Amino acid sequence: MGQTSFNHSITKIFQNWWLLLIGGIIGGFIAYLTSIIFMPAIFVAQAEMSVVINFKEVGHLSQYEQDQMIGNIISLFQTNEVLNNTISNIDIPNLDVSNFKKSCFIERQVNSILFRCQSTNPKISTDWANQWAIVSHEILSEAYIHALNYESLMRKQLSFENCVQWSYFTFPTPADCLDVHPDNMSIDNPNQMLQHELLRSKNIFPGIKFSDVIPAEVPQKASRFQTNSLVLSGSFFGFLISFLFLINNKYGKN
Repeated sequence: MGQTSFNHSITKIFQNWWLLLIGGIIGGFIAYLTSIIFMPAIFVAQAEMSVVINFKEVGHLSQYEQDQMIGNIISLFQTNEVLNNTISNIDIPNLDVSNFKKSCFIERQVNSILFRCQSTNPKISTDWANQWAIVSHEILSEAYIHALNYESLMRKQLSFENCVQWSYFTFPTPADCLDVHPDNMSIDNPNQMLQHELLRSKNIFPGIKFSDVIPAEVPQKASRFQTNSLVLSGSFFGFLISFLFLINNKYGKN
């Protein structure tokens, strides 16, 4: 008898499947209205910078080495130096690095680095994204110059070391070696200059090219995060209520 009643209930539920569908639609619609009323509209602005590797200069690189080079640049953009300079340009009271990181983040899409900031105010999100990208570009440009200087000094250092080796076998010292390392220059000076340029290069490799900043435009369309998840949950909840209704009302009884 129990098995017959259960089969009858299942049959009635399938016969009234439209109630389950309506319940799911109503639940999803209520969840969607809830997101509009109670969830704030978020505006996301995006500034962009293109960074590519100059393979003619660096030669072949593995995918890991390429990702490491670009990763060093992204890490530079997320340092406290960049963020503090960005915040000082924004000039908003009580804004610190921690709060800035909650609203702004970086994404990489192939050769593009995207600076994204979100806020309930579209002008604020736009200003933050642009300031972050501008400061990042300035510091990257400065670090790139020091990286070039470091590479140039390193080549001169290697040339000098080669000249020292040749001096053991050739006398007098070749004129080219005097140009590389004059007699009045201390041996410690090149090493100090190398360390200085290496530190100021901020771990940036010179074999890259990067574009100017493409500024963010004021977003016109707002986003409400988690809306899809909320609507899905509402639809499931409405479906479940409809199912329980069919189980417990006259449709589910003999």
